Amino acid sequence: MRIPPDGGYSPAISPMITDMLRTRRISAAAIVVAMLATLLFASQAAASANFSHRVFYQQFRHRLKPHTWTLYDGVPTCCKDSRWAPSHVVSKHGALRIRTYKDARYGGQWVSGGVSMARMVNQTYGRWVFRFRMKKGVGVGMDVALRPSGSGTVVDWAEQSSDKGGKRRIETATLHYGGTRVHARVRANFTRWHTMTLSWKPGRITVKLDGRRWANFRNHIPSSPMHMVMQTNTGTNGFTGVMPDSSTPRRVALQIDYVAVYRYR
Repeated sequence: MRIPPDGGYSPAISPMITDMLRTRRISAAAIVVAMLATLLFASQAAASANFSHRVFYQQFRHRLKPHTWTLYDGVPTCCKDSRWAPSHVVSKHGALRIRTYKDARYGGQWVSGGVSMARMVNQTYGRWVFRFRMKKGVGVGMDVALRPSGSGTVVDWAEQSSDKGGKRRIETATLHYGGTRVHARVRANFTRWHTMTLSWKPGRITVKLDGRRWANFRNHIPSSPMHMVMQTNTGTNGFTGVMPDSSTPRRVALQIDYVAVYRYR
């Protein structure tokens, strides 16, 4: 028996009881953690269930089929310093390569390329996934976007302006509506392989890098069909950019390992 300082009576608590109480507290904490993990898993499973039906998948082992992909040709309205040519888009050895280099067939100017899925997959809501990497090169930018067939909101969800090409460390997502642009940004070494995922459902668009969300748009979300495009450019993208310089490699390529598209519900 111990006599507390205030003179009252307090029975001693044995070490065994103390250990039992500690064990119960640890068990309760473990139960809470397990419950939270279960709820998180259930939430992720429910989110994946919304995009469970895959409508397109390609790993680029063969030449591009014209009924699926439209190859760009000409000077793009977005990027006055660029020139696109179908020959700069090559699908072989399990990767799609969109190449930028000085092309003698076009007077030795820098030429890039681009592709569109407008002929194959135009849908309202869904999930788009692609795995990619890109070589460093000052003056060479890239963009993967969802675009409508006509006018309307555009979602650039993996874009890098040409002035960031020298380091290849930043990708941006931009929601364009009217004259307004809403941005998000993520950092990584994009000369290495990464997977980018856009999920679009009523009232919300999110973008993830290797499973981690980095862009979340909740306002001015489009509600009409869009299709995926992938392209590279030199100089300006319509807002910012620089031309290649003496440090730019002779060839700079955006490489895509695969593309997958899922329907919403």
